[in-house]
Amino acid sequence: MKWPKPRSHYVAENRNPLARPDEAGAGSGPGTSGPNQRPRVTMSGPILKWIIGILGVLALFLLLLMIWSTFFARPQQANTPNQGPLLGSPPTVATGPMSLGGNPEAGQPPVATSAPVVSGPTGGPPIPPDFAAFYSANGGIDILGNPMSEVIVVNGREIQWFERARMERWPEYAGSPYEIQLGRLGAEYTAGREFADQQFFVSRPDLRFFAETSHSIGGAFLTFWEANGGVKVFGLPISEEFDELLPNGKTYRVQYFERARLELHPDAAGTPYIVQVGLLGSALYQNESRPTTIQPVPTRVPLP
Repeated sequence: MKWPKPRSHYVAENRNPLARPDEAGAGSGPGTSGPNQRPRVTMSGPILKWIIGILGVLALFLLLLMIWSTFFARPQQANTPNQGPLLGSPPTVATGPMSLGGNPEAGQPPVATSAPVVSGPTGGPPIPPDFAAFYSANGGIDILGNPMSEVIVVNGREIQWFERARMERWPEYAGSPYEIQLGRLGAEYTAGREFADQQFFVSRPDLRFFAETSHSIGGAFLTFWEANGGVKVFGLPISEEFDELLPNGKTYRVQYFERARLELHPDAAGTPYIVQVGLLGSALYQNESRPTTIQPVPTRVPLP
C-alpha cells in the first residue's frame, strides 16, 4: 500500500484553518494582502490644515455672535395690554423709575401738561381741575396732603405727587370712575418686606378679615378706613397693625394698605387726627430711608 505524500504546501500556507482565503495567513510574508482587504485612507497635510482652518473660522464666528447678543442686542419689550378694572381694586399704573422717586429716567424728562390748573391748597404746585375735583372729593390735604410736584407725564400717563399719595390719570378708562386713581404707594414702599398673614376668621362689625390679602382691619383703623374712602382711597390691608420705628426716630402703631400707611397718634387723642395717613408720597418722591421693623405674627382670632 502506498501512502499519500504529506501536503507540505497546505501546512506552510494554512496554519490557521479559520483564516479566510483572502486574508494573510500566519505564514504569509509581510506586505501581502488579499483582494477584499479595505484600503487605508490617509489625510494629507494640506487637507487637514484646510479642515482645521474652517473649524477655527466657525468657532470665531460663534464667539463673536455670543458677544454681540450679550452686550449689544436689546430685546424688544412686549406691550402687555392692561386688564380691565375690577370693582374695589382698580389697576394702578406702573410708573417705572418715577414710582420710587421724583427723578424720571435719564433721557426721558417729564412732560408738563398744558391743561388749566388751580393753585394748590398752600400755594404749592398747581393742581389741574379734574385732579383738583378728585382731591377735594377724597379728603384733600388731610388724606392726600399738599402737592409736591406739577403734573408730569411718565410712561404715557399724567401723574402728580402729593405728600400722602400719587394721583394718576388712566385715559383708557376715560369717563369711568377709574379714570383718576391713587397709586399703590403702600405696596411700593414695602416692596421686599414680608408681613405675617392673619388666620381666617369670620368678620364682625369691629374686626374685618380680607381673604384677598389674608389680613384684617379693626378698631380705630377700621373706623378711619371706612369713613374716608375704604378700598378706593387706601386699598386693601397688606399687613396687620403693629408698632414700627419710623425714620423720624418715633415709634407709632401703624398698618400698611395697598395705597397708604395709617398711623395712630396717641398725642392727638380726642381729636380727628388720632389716626393719620403716613407721608408715603413724600418718602417715595424724595427717596427717603424706609423702616425695617418686622411685624410680629398676629394673634389668631378665635372662630365663633
